[in-house]
Amino acid sequence: MINITTIIVMLVIGILGGFISGLVGIGGAIVIYPALLLLPPLFGLPTYSAYIASGLTSSQVFFSTLSGSLNAYKSKNFSRTLILNMGSGMVIGSMLGAILANLINVQFVNTVYIIIALLALILMFIKVTPSTSHIKLNRLLLITIGGIIGLVSGIVGAGGAFIIIPVLLVIFKLPMNMVVTNSIVIAFISSIGAFMIKLLQGYIPINSAIPLILGSILFTPLGMKIGQKIPDSIQKGIVSILIVIAIIKLIF
Repeated sequence: MINITTIIVMLVIGILGGFISGLVGIGGAIVIYPALLLLPPLFGLPTYSAYIASGLTSSQVFFSTLSGSLNAYKSKNFSRTLILNMGSGMVIGSMLGAILANLINVQFVNTVYIIIALLALILMFIKVTPSTSHIKLNRLLLITIGGIIGLVSGIVGAGGAFIIIPVLLVIFKLPMNMVVTNSIVIAFISSIGAFMIKLLQGYIPINSAIPLILGSILFTPLGMKIGQKIPDSIQKGIVSILIVIAIIKLIF
């Protein structure tokens, strides 16, 4: 029997995650995962295990970034070079990281990940004038940075898409609208593997996943439209808050 409360709670969580995904160009896992662990019990629903919460999060990220990617593809800021190079680096890195996960001290990698996230947070506060001339992207650098982020993310099991935003802003000096447009596509590419694995492992309960996904798909485009109209400073502030949340999650 379908539980109406479950549908409403999952729909609201999906709406929140999808909106944030579109607004700042990330997967939304930073918000979705803790929400899935904390909110259902407050409404008298069973507590999800970490495995199920992780599986549901992967499904939300996959479909919300897919929805955002379809809209991003139509944007004038869409960059095939940026997406293919950094995206491929993240995919290769995350796959290698998943293989190495059992061979490396996860606590050590957690520390490295926290350091990278702190560096990303610092980058958010560095004022850089976006390049106004024809943007030339260093493909090797894109692949390398994507690979490093993907490698650490794959070992830790945490998404690294939020780190891409300050990197693209500061190192590549890209304008915020271009960063948001393309980072959500990169997040989609990097989410494919995790979603497929969790689905095959049976960690994605369909009754909970459907309203979660529906909310994400419907509100990701809205987040993108609003994101294009709000000041860069507000978008940077939101990303900074999400990075802090990620760091706190890894510490505790």
